[in-house]
Amino acid sequence: MEIKETISVWLMLDDGDNKGKFVLQQRSLKNATFPYVCQATWAGKMEIGEDPNSTIKRECEEELGSDFSKNFDFSKLKLFQNNNFAMNGKEWLCHNYVGTVSSESMKTVKIHDEAMPEVIFIGRHDIFFSLESNKDPKDSVVLFNDQYKILKDILK
Repeated sequence: MEIKETISVWLMLDDGDNKGKFVLQQRSLKNATFPYVCQATWAGKMEIGEDPNSTIKRECEEELGSDFSKNFDFSKLKLFQNNNFAMNGKEWLCHNYVGTVSSESMKTVKIHDEAMPEVIFIGRHDIFFSLESNKDPKDSVVLFNDQYKILKDILK
């Protein structure tokens, strides 16, 4: 079976009121699947012939806008871990990267249409759930199962 690949980038604020918390996007109703479910700062599928670094840059611009993307220092991202997961009968490999971002840089973000216009900040003392918890993502911070596990590992 062919394994599809994705990337997830997890950015932690390095200053401001939410210092030490990770920036999450929340899917909007415009997204055909899993509305209100949260995910990494940005994430996406690797296209045929792409490597993780190319996908990271492309998805950053698509999801957070060109102003943020042009000024972000991608060289500071570090591979945290790779994880395998299954979804909708397909096998996936996700490359998870972590980095930091300033609150000033976050002001340049222009969230794409398939996400809510405001980001969510999650830290080690905040409560969040996996999709398999069956919590309502409208009322709670709910992440895809694989991303829930990664965020738990990052926050250890």
